[in-house]
Amino acid sequence: MIKVMAIFSNILLVIGIIFLITLNMVMAITMFVLSLVISLTIFNTLFRDRKGMRITINISFIIVLIAIIFAYVTLTK
Repeated sequence: MIKVMAIFSNILLVIGIIFLITLNMVMAITMFVLSLVISLTIFNTLFRDRKGMRITINISFIIVLIAIIFAYVTLTK
C-alpha cells in the first residue's frame, strides 16, 4: 500500500510541475499540497514507533503548509 501511495504522490508531483509550467498556479499548488499530504501520511506510517521523528515531520508539514497558503494568497491577488 505504501508503494502505491508513493507512486501516486509522485504522479501528482509531476502533474503539479506540468501545471506550473503552463502557468496554472492554483492547480499546481493544489497538486503539490495533495502530494505533500500523501507523503506526510507515508512518513507517519513508516515512523509510527519513533515519536520524535513524527513530531519533526509534522512540524515541517505545518511550516510548508503556511508557506503554501502565503503563496496562494499572494498569487491570487
